Amino acid sequence: MNLLVKLKKLERLTTSEQALVDYILDYPGKVIHFSPKELAENSFVSISTIYRLINKLDLDGLNDLKLALVNDLNEHMTDQIIDIDYPISAEDNHYAMTKKLKTVYEQTLQSTIDLNNVEMIASLNLLLKKAKFIDVYASSANIYFAQNFQFQMLEIGKRINVPIDDYTQNLSAANSTSDHLAIVVSYEGRGSSVKKIIDILQKNNSQILLITSQNSPLLKEKVDGILLFSSMENHYNKISSFSTRTSLMYLFDRLYLSFFNQDYEKNLAYKLENYQKMNPNLI
Repeated sequence: MNLLVKLKKLERLTTSEQALVDYILDYPGKVIHFSPKELAENSFVSISTIYRLINKLDLDGLNDLKLALVNDLNEHMTDQIIDIDYPISAEDNHYAMTKKLKTVYEQTLQSTIDLNNVEMIASLNLLLKKAKFIDVYASSANIYFAQNFQFQMLEIGKRINVPIDDYTQNLSAANSTSDHLAIVVSYEGRGSSVKKIIDILQKNNSQILLITSQNSPLLKEKVDGILLFSSMENHYNKISSFSTRTSLMYLFDRLYLSFFNQDYEKNLAYKLENYQKMNPNLI
């Protein structure tokens, strides 16, 4: 059923829930860009009211509600808000493509922020701080984002291992100990290799930080921390992984910033001093 229609048919709502429904029906185009806090402030209800309504709609979270709104609005508007999987059409000019890609990035970042609260990221920072060794397990194009994270951390003196092929990934997992933190990146966790690596890491009592999507079967695994990709993008049926790449880059950058900020002055001085060593002509 169309979400807007479903909202209109809801019964036995509290006063605050009805106020929220009315706001969503009046301003659906605004709601799709809101964080939970922004939606609560603009509709004058509590965040708990938002999630009670989401439960009554049988949705998994605010992200699902916003996705349903986008789909409904796109059905009734000449100019669609955005289709994350196919954000451009064959008729689009360069200006239109620029605007639409910007919208993809904005919606993806907001979705990723909504899925990963500040307290969660703060707790994960302790895993990074305590680990003597950090290994990042990724595949396909995600390896390049892992290597960028590796480069960022190396600039402040934290060495990270990013094994690339299946053999070295399995070997790294086999060599891991309780002193290791493994950052495992898998959007949907469908590959057999990632499950095998997690099994090895668990047997070796390694700490595991999982980066995956909301619908991933890997969420059933016993891990020490979880970060979630934005899940607005179809894994296969799309022009490119604009949204997924943006989401992963944000998550790695956010981890880096948390680690950097825990000893800001020291890390900044270390980075600048080493660049001075590499290039004495720097002022």
